[in-house]
Amino acid sequence: MTSERRAPSSLPVIGILSPLGQGILVGTVVLSAAAIALEWFVRADETLIFLVAAIAILGLAWVVGLGTERLGAVAGPQVGGILNATFGNIAELIIAFFALQAGLLDVVKASLTGSIIGNLLLVLGASVLVGGLRHGTQRFDSRIAGSNAALLVVAAIGLFVPAIFAITVGERATDTLQEESILVSILLIVGYGLSLIWQFTNPDRTLGGHGPSEGHEGPAWSVRTAVGVLLGAAVLLAVTSEILVGAIEPFVDSVGLSAFFVGVVLIPTIGNLAEHLVAIQLAAKNKMEFAMAVTYGSSLQVALFVAPVLVIVGALIGQPMDLVFTPLEVVAVGAAVGISALIALDGESNWLEGALLVIVYLILAGSFFELPG
Repeated sequence: MTSERRAPSSLPVIGILSPLGQGILVGTVVLSAAAIALEWFVRADETLIFLVAAIAILGLAWVVGLGTERLGAVAGPQVGGILNATFGNIAELIIAFFALQAGLLDVVKASLTGSIIGNLLLVLGASVLVGGLRHGTQRFDSRIAGSNAALLVVAAIGLFVPAIFAITVGERATDTLQEESILVSILLIVGYGLSLIWQFTNPDRTLGGHGPSEGHEGPAWSVRTAVGVLLGAAVLLAVTSEILVGAIEPFVDSVGLSAFFVGVVLIPTIGNLAEHLVAIQLAAKNKMEFAMAVTYGSSLQVALFVAPVLVIVGALIGQPMDLVFTPLEVVAVGAAVGISALIALDGESNWLEGALLVIVYLILAGSFFELPG
């Protein structure tokens, strides 16, 4: 009996988790160490390195989510919302940074597109489908969901303008395109900051901000433990992400996939899978508004923060990246924003709508798979 009581204090990180959580955490650390060993010491096959690093990043993203949820529960819903917005896409941001540093600009831009359409079509669709099958028609505040959809439309316009500008000026103004992208990026970041201020000052008028959040508080860690877990996971994320990016091109060559498909489908899935599962679990518990908060919040962060930050960082490190996406990417994002907005405006969802969202995603993913490049 005594040993059972001491377990959590002797192992403050692991002891407080469920057996499944303990297994995932230990496995994540082991896989992260294996990826580092395979890259730095063994010099193993790049495909093996890519797969091991990818699975380790899946686990690390889950660990980051646990730490963020715990700190948010301790700090309160307002600060918690800011933390979730800040760390929600940290894994994807780190992966994209190293890909940008390596000059894989097409992969970086494809991952941004993939993250937005993945959240709005695949994740939201799976959430609505699962929730609808279990609970029938699910309802949420249409006014709040509609305001998030409107913000997404604004973000999409910000991402579309440089592409339209590029078509207008043609290939003769590369420097101008870069300047245009930096200007748009700064304005998008300002918009993101304003949206955070709104969330912080009006928590009851944001998705999930006016309802109870039971089951979404993370493990009962102390603040010091949660901060330590978050920092440790972030460090391992940085190392494994660099390893993953270094193995992308050999992996693409050996498997036969295009780098574009890896960027638009695989990387967003690797970086956001843990967050995706949270949204589906919330919908299954009949907390559709919380599930929508996760999917819309993640998409908004990518469009208003992650993409603009990468443009500015690219200019600073000598890897200039613009916001000029391919026509297929523009159409995909526009379709994702439009159809998800239609679902949000009536204040209710059902399994058929979820199935249709998933089907649209599969159509787009099939097109990305067949796209040469």
